Amino acid sequence: MLNFLRNLRRSSSSKYLKYAIGEIVLVVIGILIALSINNWNEQRKAKDFQDKMLKEIYRALENDINTFESYEQLIKTHNESISYLIDAQNTENKESLNMDSLKFHLDEIWGFGVSIGYNNGPYESLKSSGLDKIENDSLRSEIAKLYSYHMPNTEDWINEIIRVDIVKKFDLFEELFTIKLSRDSAGVNSELVIEDYQFLDSPLFSQILDKSNTVLKSTVSSFQRSRQRMIEVKNAINNELE
Repeated sequence: MLNFLRNLRRSSSSKYLKYAIGEIVLVVIGILIALSINNWNEQRKAKDFQDKMLKEIYRALENDINTFESYEQLIKTHNESISYLIDAQNTENKESLNMDSLKFHLDEIWGFGVSIGYNNGPYESLKSSGLDKIENDSLRSEIAKLYSYHMPNTEDWINEIIRVDIVKKFDLFEELFTIKLSRDSAGVNSELVIEDYQFLDSPLFSQILDKSNTVLKSTVSSFQRSRQRMIEVKNAINNELE
């Protein structure tokens, strides 16, 4: 009888141990599944956030590229005016030149000046959340270089350094020409007063054209480099999103 009870006790203990181990295994498996699901959810959220930020940067670049293209078109028009006035300088019979055309092209280079801006809002949002949210190391580096180095340098170059040449050009215009001021409902207007063709032979006018060319070449170069970098980053983002 005692042996029977001992065997029964051993059998019950063995079954309980197996049951307990089974319960532990099930709990561990449940925890691992829960962790796996949680990790998958976190990865999905991270990917969704990355794609959202990349799409915002992509749209900002699209708009900025279009803006820079319009600037380049403006520069092209300015260049045509400079070429026209250089040809006018070299014309022997200057009295044959159309005064209205001369005035139009003079107004073009007199009023020419650019001040650029760009949309870095999406990049700043990404930076505040952490650039490491972009998994692609190469893309992350290119985006950071564009917005932390290339674009600020272009903005400073055109808005600050080139502005000095533009101011010098304006000073030369004021020295060579009479500028008439008038006021209307829109505000104060200024107009170049051109009475004859003598300005075409003036050394000051040659300086104006030289200064205009300097501004033009520097501006074109800066715009083209920046626009090309924006296109490259935009294409890289597009490849990442595909």
